Amino acid sequence: MEKERILYGTDELLIMSTGLIDRESYQSLYHLYQPVIGVKALAMYQTLWSELKPGKMKSNYMSHSALCEMLDYSINELTDCLFRLEAIGLVRTYKTKDERLTQYVYQLRVPLAPHTFLNDGLLSSFLFYKVGEVRFKQLQGRFTIDPLPAGIIEVTKDFNEVFDVKGVNHMAFTQKNYEKPDRAKIEINYTFDMEIVKKLTNFPVGFFTKKLDETITKLAYVSQIDEETMAEMLKEYFVHEAYLPLSEQEKRDGCRQMVLQLKKKQTRHRKVKLDETVKAEIGDLHDVTVMEEAHPHQYVSTLRKTPQLSKSDEQLIIDLVDTLGLAPSVINALFYYCIEVKKQTRLSENYVMRIATSWKTAGYLNAKDALEQEATQDALIEKKQQKRENVQQRTTVGSRRKDKTEMPKWLEDEAKEQRTYDQKRKQELEASVPDDAELVKLLNELKEKG
Repeated sequence: MEKERILYGTDELLIMSTGLIDRESYQSLYHLYQPVIGVKALAMYQTLWSELKPGKMKSNYMSHSALCEMLDYSINELTDCLFRLEAIGLVRTYKTKDERLTQYVYQLRVPLAPHTFLNDGLLSSFLFYKVGEVRFKQLQGRFTIDPLPAGIIEVTKDFNEVFDVKGVNHMAFTQKNYEKPDRAKIEINYTFDMEIVKKLTNFPVGFFTKKLDETITKLAYVSQIDEETMAEMLKEYFVHEAYLPLSEQEKRDGCRQMVLQLKKKQTRHRKVKLDETVKAEIGDLHDVTVMEEAHPHQYVSTLRKTPQLSKSDEQLIIDLVDTLGLAPSVINALFYYCIEVKKQTRLSENYVMRIATSWKTAGYLNAKDALEQEATQDALIEKKQQKRENVQQRTTVGSRRKDKTEMPKWLEDEAKEQRTYDQKRKQELEASVPDDAELVKLLNELKEKG
């Protein structure tokens, strides 16, 4: 470990993060960390977060002099704030140096939860020293959760105690369909060798895990990437992250994002392979045999009548394969069902994932079972809907007929009397109006009097 570190304005820096700050983290940051590290260090920490690119977990390279100008700090003030952030655990710093320049990687850490901070002996003691006894007790009260009363027991009702599921479709509620599906039953023709990828990338020991290997293999299948291309992409995307203590979920999310960005910068090998895939004929899209044999990329792009998949469709296929673990044939049937049966050309992620989750729960393992079962369910739903509409229509027509024919007698008598009065009044008014001859006579009389 170095005894002294001196930062220079020409030194470059790269900012990375290991997660996102939520509301609880902000509470901890302002009320617990700020009294210890000071306002300037807090401002630097927030500025480092703001430099992360939108939707990314890292920034562009920049110089320390540019960061000083942004904060209006001297290089000495910047160094002091950085050391404070490192000491408190909000920043971890990595350094590399060659003959030309020195580079730093600042890994931003999420603040500790208030309960964890206050139970840390060193941090809570230093906070007590900074804010005093009164303020410290106030902070303890702010973040203290009152204990539950003694002797408390759970009285929550069970599902079967409240709902009667006997009349519901038995197949959807059998224990077998709620069991975790056996991944061995999902047959995907994987010809991808992860050992080749590991040798070509030469990442540190511990970067690859069993789940990460599975994710990369599935992504390679979905996007039809060979081992050499995958290794090149991993080395480019994880050029820094591979040497940092990333969580497994962060690595898997990074791999998914890496594959989705492939469309922006396709290699020549990728384009040639894509052209060969597009040219291949897959036959009748309505045939379940075609759904069983075709690759999702090939089937969905042909179904969409496009030369290649959109980013949203590729994202959906990745989620269906990697997250839900659906078989490729079931994925093809799912897109066919949404586009051809339900006539949904613009597929939203929520709509597709809702149907996919229900298919996963039902335990569909091939396209034929999925489409046949869904057709049966749709027919049943349509029949019930039609029956409901017929009942509603009969009720509406009957009520209208009743209103028209069954008018009370007293109301009819009053209406008849009103019509007779109106007719008589009309005749009286018409009789009082003079005709042309009478009008001329009246005018002459007025002239003689005048």
